[in-house]
Amino acid sequence: MSYDTLILERTGHVAVLTLNRPERMNAFDSAMRAELPLAWQEISDDPEIRVVVLTGAGERAFCAGMDLREVAAREAPRDASGAAPRVQITSMDCNVGKPVICAVNGVCAGGGLAFVADSDICICSENASFTDARTRAGQISIHGTLRLARRIPIEALLRLVLLASAERLTAARAYDIGLVSQVVAPDRLRDTAIELALAVARNSPSAVHYTRQAIWESLNHGLDRALELGWDAITGYSRSHPDVQEGARAFVEKREPHWAPPPKPGSKPGDDS
Repeated sequence: MSYDTLILERTGHVAVLTLNRPERMNAFDSAMRAELPLAWQEISDDPEIRVVVLTGAGERAFCAGMDLREVAAREAPRDASGAAPRVQITSMDCNVGKPVICAVNGVCAGGGLAFVADSDICICSENASFTDARTRAGQISIHGTLRLARRIPIEALLRLVLLASAERLTAARAYDIGLVSQVVAPDRLRDTAIELALAVARNSPSAVHYTRQAIWESLNHGLDRALELGWDAITGYSRSHPDVQEGARAFVEKREPHWAPPPKPGSKPGDDS
């Protein structure tokens, strides 16, 4: 499927999804908001895709958030109840269930932080920067920042949203607070992200799926409940899944394993037995 505001490419078991509005710093307008769920669904439905790299077109920006020119030009959309419709642009918004590596090139601002917050791994280029000017523009900063509150120090996040455009994190500062896990030269960003994705793609798709599912879901629970659910996942998976024995045999026989097809999004351990 082709898109007007996105580019979707495949490299083996890795998909590269590029936000493609460089003339607007890859800000998402109504067209991109409509296309992102379709692209995520295409990725979710393709069993050959095991990992996704998400990045932005051009060198200036990863994503500048919502296109405020469009917002200023028309009344905000409402649903039948009069409420603003929920924005669903990230892999988690769309329940993709596959690992996402975010490669931030240049500016990441406002709603663009949602892509960072909902990624499994985030790396950036040396010229990347992070800011959230939504409160300065009269908007509530919720999308992305609530999940970031579980990933970075709370004061660092509050500085970002309360100081708005007066606070801009450099790549080095983003690394220091754990917003990103690696900083690379701009010309190495895409290749590094793909290398990481290919390394993830070598692993059992099912083991990766259920591991990340348990980790993300644990954030909704206290530790005791999270451990209980995690043990249930291990029990259900180890009893029936063929990758358990295949991984052990491949290790002993010193060969590449032949993994079972990946589970469907939302699957629980034992569903694919």
